[in-house]
Amino acid sequence: MDIQWHGLSCVSFKSKNATLVTDPYDSKIAGIKIQKLTADVCLSNADFPLHHAVEQLGKDVKVFDWPGEYESKGIIVQCIAAYDRPIEKDGGKDDKAQHVIIYSIKIDGFSVCHLSNIGHRLTSEMLEVIGNVDILLVPIGGAGCLDAKKAHEVVEQVDPRIVIPMYYKIPGLKLPLAELSPFLKEIGMATPSAEKTLKFQSASGLPQENTEFKVLEPVLG
Repeated sequence: MDIQWHGLSCVSFKSKNATLVTDPYDSKIAGIKIQKLTADVCLSNADFPLHHAVEQLGKDVKVFDWPGEYESKGIIVQCIAAYDRPIEKDGGKDDKAQHVIIYSIKIDGFSVCHLSNIGHRLTSEMLEVIGNVDILLVPIGGAGCLDAKKAHEVVEQVDPRIVIPMYYKIPGLKLPLAELSPFLKEIGMATPSAEKTLKFQSASGLPQENTEFKVLEPVLG
């Protein structure tokens, strides 16, 4: 399986049988130009317009944009309702909070969790649905979504084998997000060399004892 990051929470997964894309964004709003992508399956959020530019993926793409369980092209997805800001203090949804969808994905024998632009710690119910995670994609840029400290807390909640940060400031982006460096400082990691594509052969080849952090270079248009 190959993974590329296209800015914000837009990520492409190329499996043996299909290509899956998450959260395709509107370039005019974001300020960065999304790469021209095609996909068999798209995971998006119908309540979050910035992440719902699904028409650019072609007319044959299968779009899942609402909470529920789905399957297509051998990919199994659980879409889980969440929010883009903390909700723990009130024990419920803030009136101004926007819906976000977490994606729990079974693809090519990997268990992947993509947290979109979630803004709060995971509840016990969410963690139970997500289960064991091989690869976690976590937003870290603040400004509504998780900041560096909260992102680290969520990583510890999930305890995945691989962590890929996303949804942070890159050149040209209009959204007021933090850069990557605060997150790296939070986890005590020197700036690693970024990779354009992560290639994984099998889940058995992933780290067994420790969580490994990977940084992707954004692939833009």
